[in-house]
Amino acid sequence: MNPETIITKICNAIDQIIESSKPYKGLFPSILHPQTGDMLMEKPPKIPGQRDGDRAYLGSNLIHDEPLLATMNTLAENQSKPEYAEAVDRYLEHFAQNCTQTTTGLFPWGEHSFWHLIEERVGCSRDPKGGAAIHDHLRFVPLWLWQKLNTFNPDCVERFADGLDYHWTAGDGFEYIRHANIDTKVHLTRGTRACDFPRHSGFYIFDLAFAYTQNRHPEILQQIQRFTDYWWEKRDRRGLLRIESRSPTEAERFFEKNAPTQTLSLGISLLESAALLESYLPELANQMRQYGLVYIDGFLAAPHNLETREFVGLCECQTNRVVERMSVWGSVYGAGAACGPAVLCLGGWRLTQNERLMEWARAVGNTYLNEKFPVDRVHTEGFKIPAADAGLALELFADLYDITSESMWLEGGLQLAEIVLDIYFPETLPFGASGIDWYESQMGPAFLIHGLARIALLALSQTSPYRCPLSPNYTAR
Repeated sequence: MNPETIITKICNAIDQIIESSKPYKGLFPSILHPQTGDMLMEKPPKIPGQRDGDRAYLGSNLIHDEPLLATMNTLAENQSKPEYAEAVDRYLEHFAQNCTQTTTGLFPWGEHSFWHLIEERVGCSRDPKGGAAIHDHLRFVPLWLWQKLNTFNPDCVERFADGLDYHWTAGDGFEYIRHANIDTKVHLTRGTRACDFPRHSGFYIFDLAFAYTQNRHPEILQQIQRFTDYWWEKRDRRGLLRIESRSPTEAERFFEKNAPTQTLSLGISLLESAALLESYLPELANQMRQYGLVYIDGFLAAPHNLETREFVGLCECQTNRVVERMSVWGSVYGAGAACGPAVLCLGGWRLTQNERLMEWARAVGNTYLNEKFPVDRVHTEGFKIPAADAGLALELFADLYDITSESMWLEGGLQLAEIVLDIYFPETLPFGASGIDWYESQMGPAFLIHGLARIALLALSQTSPYRCPLSPNYTAR
C-alpha cells in the first residue's frame, strides 16, 4: 500500500470535513453524507450494537472528534497545511467560549450529550427535545486538549472541574455514578446499580489534576483525593476491580463480575495523573503511582490465555472464571474489540516498561495478523464493524512498529490499510461502519483516520530522518 495514497485520502476527507463545518461556526457535524459532506437531516438507522441514546444527531461531539483533531494538528505541519491547525483552533475556540456555559459547568460532549448545531444548545441523545442532558465522559481527555481549551477559556476548565462534583450521588457516604446532570444543579439519586465504572474515576482524576495545576484550589485537591481513594479498598486480592461496586443479583452481567479492562484504564489514568501532579503534590503522585501499578497487575492477573489468544472482558470475582471474552472484529456497546485494550497496554508499557504489557499487546497484534479483516462478512445482515475497530487495529500495528521497529507490524498495518480504504473509503468521507453508506462520528472514524495517518507516516519515516511525527492515541480506554 502506497503511504502517499493513504495521506491523500485522509487529507481529502479532512478538507471535506472542514468545508462541512463552515455553516456551524467551525464545529464538525457528527453525521454526514460521504460525498457532499452535508449534515444528514434525517437520522440513519442505528447499526447492531449501537444505541440511539449515544448518537449526536444534528450535533457535534468533541469527544468523538478528538483523534481527528490531533491528526489535523500533525498534518498541518507535516504536510504543510496550516489551514488544518487553523480549523482545529476555530473548532476548539468556539466550543470553549460558546458551548460550555452550562448550569453545572459540565460540557455537552461524551456518550449522551453533544452541542446541537441547528438550535445552538446542549443536545441530549436520550431526549432529543433537550432539557435533561446527561454528562458521561465516554473517553479519556488528553493533556493537549485540556491545554487548548484552557488557552481559549480558562474559566470553562475550572467550571468543568467544579462540575464533576455532580457525579457524586445523593445518599450516605460517597458513591459516584458515570452520569450527571448538565443543566440542573442536582445530584442524581442512587438506583439499584451504582454505575460507578472504574475507568470513569480515572477520567475525572486526570481532569481534576490538570485543573489543579492551573489554580491549586483546595476543593479540587479534595476531589482528586476522594476519587483516587474510592476504588482502592474495593479491589480484590489480585488487584482487580468490579465493573461496578454495587449490583443487584438480577443484573447478571454485572453482579460479582470483575472488569480487567476497566481496571487497566484506571491504572493508566492514575499514572498519567501522577506525572501531572509530581511537582505540586509529590506524596499524592507517589500514591497514584502505587495504586496504578497494582491495578495494572490486576489486569494482568485476569485469566487471559495468551497462547490460545483468549482475552478476558469479564470474569467472576470469587473464582476468576472467564465470563466474557473480547472479540477481534465487531465491537458493540459494552464489549469492545481486543485491539483497544492492546493499544492501551502499549501506553502502559511506555510509562512502566512492564514487559508483561508488551507481551499482551504482542499477543493481540499476532491475533490481528492471523485473523484478517472479515471482508466476506462486510455486507452480512446484522454484522457491522465500526470504523473504530479498524482504526484501533491500525493504531496497534503502528505503535508496535514504532516501539519495536519490527517490520511485520508495519507490513500488517499497510495490508490492513489497503483493505479498510476499500471498505470504509470508497467516497470522500469514510463510512462510520462496514456495510453502511454514511459518516458518523460516534462509530469512530476519527480513530480510523488517526490510525491510517500513523501507519502512513511511519512508512514514510523509513526514508526520512525522523520517526512518526503523529503521537499515539491512548484515549480509547
